[in-house]
Amino acid sequence: MDSKKQTKNMSLLNCISAGLLVYILTIPMHELFHALTFIIYGDKVQVFSAGAVESYKLVDYNTLSTFDKIMLGGGSASILNFIIAMIIFIVLIKAKKMGSTLRIIMLQLFGAQMATAVGYFFFGGLIGMGDWGQVFSHLEDMPGIITTLRIILITLGAVGIVFTFFVLNYFNYDFIHDPVDKKERFSVAAKINLPMFIMGLIVPVFAMIKSPAILDGEVSMLDVMLWNMAWIVFFWGFMFTWVMVRPPKKSRFKCELPTKPNIVLLIISVILILLDIIVLGPGVYF
Repeated sequence: MDSKKQTKNMSLLNCISAGLLVYILTIPMHELFHALTFIIYGDKVQVFSAGAVESYKLVDYNTLSTFDKIMLGGGSASILNFIIAMIIFIVLIKAKKMGSTLRIIMLQLFGAQMATAVGYFFFGGLIGMGDWGQVFSHLEDMPGIITTLRIILITLGAVGIVFTFFVLNYFNYDFIHDPVDKKERFSVAAKINLPMFIMGLIVPVFAMIKSPAILDGEVSMLDVMLWNMAWIVFFWGFMFTWVMVRPPKKSRFKCELPTKPNIVLLIISVILILLDIIVLGPGVYF
């Protein structure tokens, strides 16, 4: 009887399905934030793709303030990701009654939003890549501002990344009956976190193979793989729960990982991922 129940446990599939949805709510939404920023500043979107948004460059950056150059140059999206992550963090703390599937989605979404916020802060400040590299290119005549901004980004990024490790670890225990059971800690933390880590490494590569930014040589696949390392927060969230951080003395269990397959969630998530790769990958032109 027990072995029969075990074969029907589809909690890993449900966590993967949730993760696919979370990915769509993170990376394409990050690019949407860029597109909205262009529109707010009076520019027009030329192409919207899975990993980059290009505008017609109708705005004269020389007329903008330093703050506006940072926002329009590429900084707005990561900052909005950070704000969303903090809202989700508060919801996870305050919400007493939340279904297990929704709780998984919210926890994964917190980590994903932080990956595209503080992860991009850190790597952008450290090596000038991605969105923040674009920001620095618009501040070339202000080397002091660039240096200060790099220091701020690296500091916020490093602190935020470590903070994310601990938050993921803390909320993993919402699904763990016995915190001293190492096997249960491994099982739960792996199901929630590792699919996100793997998706964050792999999906953007497939989505951006035919993207305009890659084909035009503006971005290399090496750049994409470096950006993807921001998703490593999920790997360490898993490791913190499994072996690296002392478990709580008392159980904080709130709900089980859902064991029955959520077919609707799976279908919706797969369709959205395919749209991301097939439609947004090559880009939508305006």
